[in-house]
Amino acid sequence: MNQIAHELNISESGVSYWLNKMDIKRRSISDAVTNIYITKFHKKQFKIKENLSPNEEKLKIAGAMLYWGEGAKTGGTVKFANSDPEMIELFLIFLRKICGISESRLRGLIHIYPDHDYIKIKNFWGKKTKLSKNQFYKQAIHSGRLGTYKKKSEYGTITINYSDTKLLKIILEWIEEYKKENIK
Repeated sequence: MNQIAHELNISESGVSYWLNKMDIKRRSISDAVTNIYITKFHKKQFKIKENLSPNEEKLKIAGAMLYWGEGAKTGGTVKFANSDPEMIELFLIFLRKICGISESRLRGLIHIYPDHDYIKIKNFWGKKTKLSKNQFYKQAIHSGRLGTYKKKSEYGTITINYSDTKLLKIILEWIEEYKKENIK
């Protein structure tokens, strides 16, 4: 409504009045935010690949199952964390090939301990993920040696972030489909 009011040089309440009078449904807040990102900030939206080949269908299943095991199920961001470089690579192939994400919206967050060499680790994950240096958030440094891990990962842990509520919802729906089909 804000964008329409601005474009027509009228108040938001005026836009609201006419939407109500003409019985025009409003978008959800999530849809409105997505639309603002696309129209106002020129952020590209993801595009789910259709008509998958058998190998692409396997990749879709693998990506959804990886996310089921290691992904965040709440919030508005696709967040996948792991220390296994091959698992991270496979998840990113899934995001890029099956989900059709916008590369510029992809981010990485590296979790390390104080005695890690952050520059070495950032370079390692940059090569593995194909993310540029400016696509990484500031590292998270774990203080102390508390935790349940018996062996600290050589390259820390990385969280892959893609902020998109709709994509998160789609991936979670795929997981639910696979659960219904396979768990009886």
